[in-house]
Amino acid sequence: MTTILNPQAMQKVLTHSKEYERAIGLLNKQWDPDEQPIFRNVLQSADVQFARQLQIAGLVKGKVDLSSYQEVNQLMMQHDSWFSESARKTLLSPFLD
Repeated sequence: MTTILNPQAMQKVLTHSKEYERAIGLLNKQWDPDEQPIFRNVLQSADVQFARQLQIAGLVKGKVDLSSYQEVNQLMMQHDSWFSESARKTLLSPFLD
């Protein structure tokens, strides 16, 4: 099911904002938390939420389906160092009851 993004999210997409780039990095499995020389740049909860919005809206398919528990679990097993604790919780939240 696709949904329409709100105007703020659409602006992030159209301008390729930092938030958009982070979400795309997650969806395409192209993220390097050690790219910044000063600090570890791990993905945050907001990055996961925005990436999920992009997939639900049908704008970006990516290499990982964030609506699939199997794919999310595999992503976390392979790239655990990419995510903050809050991002891990956000990734798993749709699957917890």
